[in-house]
Amino acid sequence: MYYIEFFSNMIQSSNKKAWFVWGIAAFFYLYELVLRVSPSVMTDHLTQSFSVTATSLGILVSFYYYSYTILQLPCGIILDELGSKKLLGFSSLLCTVGSILFASTNMLQVAQIGRFLVGAGSACAFISCMQIAASMFPKRYFVLLGGATNMMGTLGGLLGGYPVAKAVNSIGWQYTTFVLAAIGCILCVVIFMSFPSEVRSKESDTLKRNKSMIVNDTIQLVKNKQILISSIIASLMYLPICAFAELWAVPYFMQKFNTGNEQASISSAITFLGVAIGSIIMALIANKINSFVKTIRVSALFVGILFVALIYLPVNFYTALLLVFAIGFLTGSQAICFTCAKNNAVDSLSGTTLALTNCIVMLIGSIFQPLLGVLLDASWGGLFNSDGSRLYDITCYNKAMLVIPLGSIISYVFSIFLKETINQNNE
Repeated sequence: MYYIEFFSNMIQSSNKKAWFVWGIAAFFYLYELVLRVSPSVMTDHLTQSFSVTATSLGILVSFYYYSYTILQLPCGIILDELGSKKLLGFSSLLCTVGSILFASTNMLQVAQIGRFLVGAGSACAFISCMQIAASMFPKRYFVLLGGATNMMGTLGGLLGGYPVAKAVNSIGWQYTTFVLAAIGCILCVVIFMSFPSEVRSKESDTLKRNKSMIVNDTIQLVKNKQILISSIIASLMYLPICAFAELWAVPYFMQKFNTGNEQASISSAITFLGVAIGSIIMALIANKINSFVKTIRVSALFVGILFVALIYLPVNFYTALLLVFAIGFLTGSQAICFTCAKNNAVDSLSGTTLALTNCIVMLIGSIFQPLLGVLLDASWGGLFNSDGSRLYDITCYNKAMLVIPLGSIISYVFSIFLKETINQNNE
């Protein structure tokens, strides 16, 4: 009854324009997540096409994160100063161009440039949704809209798993990527033709900042310990998504259960499904128990425990799917960290604050994807597949995957120093 009443009040107190704007931005976020995770079901194809090792493949995929991370703060500042229409429109165009470049070459360096452009185009997606939620909706609904945004992204991750794997096996990874590029082109036209001219915080409408003010404001945000703690926790809680579901879950399940990429891709899809559902439910639970910190702390602890169980317990395929669903569900509370960060800054800097948080999250992601590849290569036993690529047995994967529960335990420790800000969301 509580949840139904909460949703009813949320819908009634927000206008149609706000939902329309957030909906378009959220769909773009869903789309860019499909682009982000699609290489996870192409690992064998990419390894063969570019003749690379696990380390090189991790670096190729992580080129997305390099540009994504670098552009977070600039995108946040642009959102606070100018709004999101042009930023989202040109970003969708960059995703299209990058995807075309990635799919149309057999040269590793060109493919890296393509992934770099996709990452650049994707940089504003999440923070645009969050900034729209902060500026166009009542403050008390921000944490739930943060969860809904996270849900849209993980649905994109879900679509980037099994459906993309089917497409890759049917028409090849290049043609699949061309289809995704076409969707980006359509989205670009929709944004430019139907999106409102300006969407930014009300304070930003009256506050015009010069370059010195922008630099000083950004420095103050970086010095804010609570924002940094929230960002570090969010980063470490993101590892089951960025270091597992987005890249290594499929090859891990292929090796652990001796399956093909289509069946193994269910593991990634189930993880994202768990995150999608958990993003909403964990936000509602936080409101119900009136505590962001307790929700984050319990989730981080149990994610670590469940991941250790996935690695070491002799589970079958379906039990493993239940475990990754539970891990994804609890990981959904990661979105609450963004609310904690935003609540420690003034409204006029919401875009920059969210961008700083997301920058740190993606920086960790850009490190851990290739790190798992390095750990795999470090424990490689010298075996090869029939196509000449390296064969990593389950022992290699188990050793590499240990960094994920380790990150969860570290995030639990950091949560001890996180201050409660849920009362600031009751306006």
